Amino acid sequence: PALVIHKPRQKSGRPRSSDRPIFDALIYLARTGAQWCALPDEFPPKSTVHDRFQEWLESGCLESAWAILLQAYDESLGIEWQWQSADGCIIKAPLGKRTAEGDAQATGANPTDRGKSGSKRHLLTDGKGIPLAVVLSGANRHDMKKLADLLDAKVVESPAPEVLEQHLCLDRGYDYDVCRQAAETRGYIPHIPDTEKPVPAPNAPNRHPPRRWVVEVGHAWFNRFRGVLIRWAKSSLSYLGFVQIVACLIIGRKLLLFSG
Repeated sequence: PALVIHKPRQKSGRPRSSDRPIFDALIYLARTGAQWCALPDEFPPKSTVHDRFQEWLESGCLESAWAILLQAYDESLGIEWQWQSADGCIIKAPLGKRTAEGDAQATGANPTDRGKSGSKRHLLTDGKGIPLAVVLSGANRHDMKKLADLLDAKVVESPAPEVLEQHLCLDRGYDYDVCRQAAETRGYIPHIPDTEKPVPAPNAPNRHPPRRWVVEVGHAWFNRFRGVLIRWAKSSLSYLGFVQIVACLIIGRKLLLFSG
């Protein structure tokens, strides 16, 4: 139901194609990273798939589908709101711009790839690595700059701090007062290592159990899909749409495993 768009027919001709084969074609593109023109004949024409994809992006249908699956996951398995994690992942964007012109489409010079064009995918996960929010930026944008936007981009509403205590685990790249303030004003208890202090020994009493690694697992799940491993889309909205499709597939697989 989240993908259904009721549009009155404005001209005669073939009836509107079903949504299911079009979504299957988008899953194929997300899994393989194939070009639009390389869609197999078993799927609808590439123009039909692309037009419906743009309709879903403009109407927010893909984000709504992500939210519906998250709610179903919460009812079946339960979202672990108590310990959340966030981090960024740099991805290559060969068709993006490296200069200030790329800011509008979330591309920039990649500092880890000799200044080539790249993007950064900022991810917020629950305690098991389930994606809760995604924000895009240029590869040269520091993680701390997008933390507030990331915390505000959750597709489902989290419990109130008075109902459930929520912790946010971040790495040393977020060791700034503005990051702590952004987390605290949104009801989180931030856990950020101090860059001026050495990491405690494994058996030290002040060494906390590792919890931030789940966001790295979340990024690894996304990178298994070749359609988002490298960003070939010039439009940030188009790439974000495939990221939302992948988030739906990740959560959907967890629900299938639970149902047996």
